[in-house]
Amino acid sequence: MNTESIKAWISDKLRSDEAGVTIVEYAIMLVLVAVVVIIANPAIQTALSTLFSGVSSFIAAGASGLS
Repeated sequence: MNTESIKAWISDKLRSDEAGVTIVEYAIMLVLVAVVVIIANPAIQTALSTLFSGVSSFIAAGASGLS
């Protein structure tokens, strides 16, 4: 294999994987938007805090029941 064919092969591989990168970029943008919305809206903060407190209590109660 010569250098040009290796460069062409690498270029083709990188070009074909762009869809995966786009999905990751959209996922990162979605997470950032969600974080901004949660920070901007105190009602969501309170609801999430209550939810996580309930889940934490449920897990703690389940864990204490195992011993």
